[in-house]
Amino acid sequence: MRIARRGLIALTGAGALAVAGLSVAVVSGQAAGAAPAQNHLARLCSTAKAGFASCLALRQTNPIKASTADAAPSGLGPADLQSAYKLPSGGDGHTVAIIDAQDDPNAASDLATYRSTYGLPECSSDNGCFKKVNENGQTSPLPDPDAGWAGEISLDLDMVSA
Repeated sequence: MRIARRGLIALTGAGALAVAGLSVAVVSGQAAGAAPAQNHLARLCSTAKAGFASCLALRQTNPIKASTADAAPSGLGPADLQSAYKLPSGGDGHTVAIIDAQDDPNAASDLATYRSTYGLPECSSDNGCFKKVNENGQTSPLPDPDAGWAGEISLDLDMVSA
C-alpha cells in the first residue's frame, strides 16, 4: 500500500490506548464502494488510484434534527465505545499515534468540539495532549489537506479520544 504523504497525530493522557497502522472506518456495516441511496450514506473519500490507500468512511447525507438545541448527537458516545470494547478507564501516561493520509487542518478544533460536547477534559497542543506532525515527526511541512481524509481523520481522533 503506497501513500504519497501521511501525517501522524498523537494523543497523550486520559482516554488513550495503543494503536498502530493505517486506520479505516466503516459505518453501519457498509462495505467500500458507493453506498445505497436509501441508506442516505455517501463515501467520505474519493476513490483512490490502484495501489494507493483509500478510506472507507461514509457520511450521512440526510440531515438529522435534534429535538432540542442542547441535545447530544445521536449515535454512540464515549461511554458506549468504552463499554463496547471493554476498555479500561483512564489512560494517563499513554500515547496513541494515529496515522492517516493527507491533513485535516481543523483536527485540533474538531477534537476540542467533540470533547467539549461529551464533557471530556481538554486535549490540546497547549496542554501537551495533542500533537500533529508529518511522516518525519516534524510539525512542518504537513501533507496537503484533503476534505475526504479530513473526515476520516476527525472520526479517528474522536473515537480514539473517547
